[in-house]
Amino acid sequence: MTENSYPFPIAGFWCRQSMNRCPFPLVAFPMLALTLPALAETRPLSEVTKKIEAQILRQNSRQDIECYKYILKDFQQRKVRKADVFVVFDDPGIEGIGIGISETDANYSCEGGEMRVWEAGKYSVVKQFR
Repeated sequence: MTENSYPFPIAGFWCRQSMNRCPFPLVAFPMLALTLPALAETRPLSEVTKKIEAQILRQNSRQDIECYKYILKDFQQRKVRKADVFVVFDDPGIEGIGIGISETDANYSCEGGEMRVWEAGKYSVVKQFR
């Protein structure tokens, strides 16, 4: 799969953004675009560009952004490397932003103005932002 490939198979082929390479172009089958599963974006913090950061800021509430910045500040104080911090956004299962540290079970989310810690498949609210 290349950088320009969509991460889902269509009729056994990897659909590329280039219309001439896709066996079923999304323009020809617009309903296909509605049936494809929404996929979350997961990026190391070191790869979050200003454009991606602007997208995260635009798509989330003020409280969730405040929570996100609070967690990042905590990671910075703990001297966690940016390459080890992963940010999850556009996730249909999260109504906000997910943040985690690689190689650990430290997973957080900022949803509905709450900072949630995920442990053993359960979450607990640690802090609220209003």
